[in-house]
Amino acid sequence: MLRALIVDDEAPARAEMKYLLSKVKQVQVCGEASNVHEAVTLIKTVPADVLFLDIHMPGFSGLQLAEGLKSHPSPPAIVFVTAHSKHALAAFDANAVDYLMKPVDVGRLEIALSKVIEKNADAQDGELEFETRITVSKGNKKFLLNPDEIAYCMAKDDYSYVYTAHDHYLSTTSLTAYEDRLADKGFFRAHRRYLVNLDWISTVEPTEGSSLLLTMKDDSQSKIPVSRRRVVEFKRIAGF
Repeated sequence: MLRALIVDDEAPARAEMKYLLSKVKQVQVCGEASNVHEAVTLIKTVPADVLFLDIHMPGFSGLQLAEGLKSHPSPPAIVFVTAHSKHALAAFDANAVDYLMKPVDVGRLEIALSKVIEKNADAQDGELEFETRITVSKGNKKFLLNPDEIAYCMAKDDYSYVYTAHDHYLSTTSLTAYEDRLADKGFFRAHRRYLVNLDWISTVEPTEGSSLLLTMKDDSQSKIPVSRRRVVEFKRIAGF
């Protein structure tokens, strides 16, 4: 069971987060606090895996609490939940796992919880039901993809695009996070911008500069480069 604490000075915001988390099996909200002082007491007395933390609160801010938790012997993973986007950089400097904007979208919450599971080794035995699937977006809709549906992932700025046989989707998860999550499911980091599903490779051909070019089995027969520094590892894994 993934144990969660909610820290927010607004009672309706705490109630909304508690409601959203109740929709996810194997996640238990085990405490709430309305300010940093209450949160410190709660963290000392209630073991927790993840802290859903507001930033702007009376007295000390959520960022100050996060900084203080760096010295904690076993701190919970921190997911900031705020109405302000301007503190994102400071939040990740404070070792936040994710940064959610209010009102919280269920799909983004699922992504955040997946990141918590990846970070928190103590939670690995209590995986969420959706952890084996990838949450992606297209338009205003969220989709859950099984790893074997994914041909490849491509990095785009701070986001990723996830490609299937017939379509592609936006994801807020980084390519590095996908690499960690999908490494044991037959995916290979062919290039700094590309993560490929080895089962979806159609052909492999050499290119100039001792590199390789992969043709994928998707409808577009996408061409994916293998960087020179990854060629040896690719050949080893592919059995060349």
